[in-house]
Amino acid sequence: MERLRYYIAHNSGLEVMSGNGSGLRTEGTFFEGRTLEHLEGCRKRPEVVFAAVAFDGGYRTVDAGQTWQKIADGDVRTFTVDPHDEQIVYMGSGPIRLHRSDDGGTTWEPLDGMLALPATVKEKWGPPAPLRGKEEAHVRDIFVHPGDRRLIFVLLEHGGVLLSRDGGTTWEDRSSGIDYVDMHVIEHVPGTTESYCVSSAQGFYRTDDLGAHWHRSEAGMPWSGEPRYCYSHEWRVVPGTPPRMVLCGGRGSPGVWMHEKVTPHGHILLSDDAGAHWRFTAQGIGHEEPCMPWVLASHPSDARTLFCGMGDGGRGFGLQPNERGRGAWYVSRDAGDSWEPMLRDTPAVVTAWVAAD
Repeated sequence: MERLRYYIAHNSGLEVMSGNGSGLRTEGTFFEGRTLEHLEGCRKRPEVVFAAVAFDGGYRTVDAGQTWQKIADGDVRTFTVDPHDEQIVYMGSGPIRLHRSDDGGTTWEPLDGMLALPATVKEKWGPPAPLRGKEEAHVRDIFVHPGDRRLIFVLLEHGGVLLSRDGGTTWEDRSSGIDYVDMHVIEHVPGTTESYCVSSAQGFYRTDDLGAHWHRSEAGMPWSGEPRYCYSHEWRVVPGTPPRMVLCGGRGSPGVWMHEKVTPHGHILLSDDAGAHWRFTAQGIGHEEPCMPWVLASHPSDARTLFCGMGDGGRGFGLQPNERGRGAWYVSRDAGDSWEPMLRDTPAVVTAWVAAD
């Protein structure tokens, strides 16, 4: 079995591990007491990985996680490597800002066209009331279409969906139809440039007109009739005939869990019809886990193998980095139909990346 390198970020640091499926060995721990919000690497150069550290900055390793260098200051929240050219990297931060690097993350230039959007758009850019004064609205996800490098979507947490058709020079708001604009992850429906799905804190949506209008795509989801509880987070498209969508969800958001004193009731859902209908994953993970499945990581060479990082409601979102919580690390080798634990009783897993070792 292929040997892999696992970058598994807990609420209070990063653990770099290696293994071939029969067991994992820790290679190093980093960023103690800090929260990594996102990890992203290069597939052609698996030794290069980027880490977004909340309220601290952006980091890069070029030696498969042995050492990390700071490459950007600020509240960095996400990275995206351009699927057309791995030397091009996008970085999103808070307050809402987007940067681009053409040299693999060594130097950066701002793409500030989105800051010219009208006040009627920007008035939506702000954290929910409990977080005001603690953090700023930030870029949550950056999507570069694999068939058109000039077509870029940016998701804002909290703020909506933005679209650029010219590689990031000019932008337009594409949030119509989304009731609560706390956005998470966007992907395109395979084989299209017009159809996309997006997860959010209060629902899952689809567009077939490049985001001009979004409609709910939640049939079969638990809590689909109660938007406040229909929480969807990371999701992936698994290639195949037909393609499969695998979605991490929970009952309510972190605010709900805190104020109502409930557990996330996490679940993993599958759709084989581009999100029109959903069903629970069949084996290995219960329909209502006490933990939330926060992250889905793809295998670097086997599209049907997925990894899932679980964590309880103790995730601190960078605000409480010493709150370790509890979680686990799972693997599915059949595109999400069944799951088995690789690591049990870990601190809460926040984000992850898996690369060839």
